[in-house]
Amino acid sequence: MRIEHTIYMEPVPKGRPRTSFKNGKAQTYTPKDTVNAENQIRSEVATLLAELGRSDVIFEDEDYVRMNATFYMTRPKSAKKRKLPNIKPDWDNMGKLLTDAINGFLYKDDKIITTALIKKRYGFPPRIEFELYPDPDGEDF
Repeated sequence: MRIEHTIYMEPVPKGRPRTSFKNGKAQTYTPKDTVNAENQIRSEVATLLAELGRSDVIFEDEDYVRMNATFYMTRPKSAKKRKLPNIKPDWDNMGKLLTDAINGFLYKDDKIITTALIKKRYGFPPRIEFELYPDPDGEDF
């Protein structure tokens, strides 16, 4: 099965866990921007699954999955002449946010992604376009 979906939101990178100390104890937490973005992605993917009439994951642990994702970001005024966004956030942190957010929805664990193509682009409206499908390279085994 091939899944293609677009999520309309400003792409954000996966934030690193933070640690604070309260009453002499360390508390680790995920940054709010990361939590909000993951929740928005999960909500949209849950709606997609409902539209497909699915209540369980689509790809199983023994599958080989290929992912293509394009993150369209708003072009800042300072980047008028820049063709591509060779600035922060890094592509790998945006990809990590997406793959972690859809864990448990489209697959149980992102370990089954064997090939990925991640692109950063400028575009309006800001959005994340992704597709997941069986990795044809896994058919050789």
